[in-house]
Amino acid sequence: MNYLLQIVLILLVGKVCSELSSRIGLPPVMGELITGILIGPAVFHLLTPTTFIHYFSNIGVIMLMFIAGLEGDLRQLLHYWAPSLTVATLGVIFPTGTAYLLCHDVFNFDVQTAAFMGLVLSATSVSITVQVLREMGYSNTRESQIILGAAVADDIICIILLGISVQLVGQHSASSLSGKVLSMVVPQILFFIIVLLIGHYIVPRFLQIFDKMGISESLPTAALIICFGFAWIAVKCGMSDVLGAYCAGLAISQTKYEEALAPKIEPIGYAIFTPVFFISIGLEVTFHGIGNDVLFIICLIIIAVLGKQLGCGIGAKLFHLNWKEANIVGAGMVSRGEMALVVIKVALSAGLIDQSYFTALILVTVITTLLAPLLLKIFIQRNVNSQNNERRLD
Repeated sequence: MNYLLQIVLILLVGKVCSELSSRIGLPPVMGELITGILIGPAVFHLLTPTTFIHYFSNIGVIMLMFIAGLEGDLRQLLHYWAPSLTVATLGVIFPTGTAYLLCHDVFNFDVQTAAFMGLVLSATSVSITVQVLREMGYSNTRESQIILGAAVADDIICIILLGISVQLVGQHSASSLSGKVLSMVVPQILFFIIVLLIGHYIVPRFLQIFDKMGISESLPTAALIICFGFAWIAVKCGMSDVLGAYCAGLAISQTKYEEALAPKIEPIGYAIFTPVFFISIGLEVTFHGIGNDVLFIICLIIIAVLGKQLGCGIGAKLFHLNWKEANIVGAGMVSRGEMALVVIKVALSAGLIDQSYFTALILVTVITTLLAPLLLKIFIQRNVNSQNNERRLD
């Protein structure tokens, strides 16, 4: 199929499915995933993954993470750094550890595959959570702030772990494990030093120079140069390009240009590149042999929900929240969404997981993302009812 017709088909069907998804109360990204499944080999076989779609989707995921960093609030993260980091860390350890034990000890997966199954379940996306918090008037609570801070920390932890894992698996020399780790850690430390220095000293001045230019849209161009430049630096230092893009967004978010750039950059990403990324995930799905994995998928879903709920809830409880409030934090971190899809895609491309497990992980991601808002609403309502009863008694 001609590449122009591929774009037409992807964007047209993608937007229709996203609209239908939104109308029935589901996140639009689910519509894009379904689009890929419908037009791909799994159902109608209108499209198959191509080199053209691959490069388009790579730009899409870079843009997605750049926008996430651009919308980040570093000051808020620093204010709640202790509970947020604790919640994020336990929210990674619990699902990753339990998924590893399940896959390795129960289903007899090899160590590499079991570890990456766990890593996929460690990812969190709070785009849906934020919407639920807004709908229920719960956006300005302590629980809400901890969830948002923990989500940022969770993304960073997850991306760093993914980058380290890709490097470890990609090493084929006979060097010792300590040598491998050292060869990775040094460039990655160098990456953060470079990013910190560039972000603090160069990014604001670079944006200022482009802002003074008389040509059209020079400021968004500067932002994209920074985005892809940071992504390139990350790759050269052995890190994931999505981490570089995320750091670029965070660097720009600390400048005076953040408010002007966000409305300019988001349409570029969300209009074409990011939808292609999510639809490309669906194109990779096949249902061949899925009937043999039903028990495995059910077990992963249980671990995915309980791992985040318990891990993040316990982390919140350590900072003097009551159990009702801690459960809200846990439920707010259950949703996997786009971050899990990023991890799945990178892991598959790097050969870290087998194609036969790809569909199972996609289904786990979709189902947990759908369960998350329901759990969050239940726990918020319970806490609100409890507070109302206490007021009546007083």
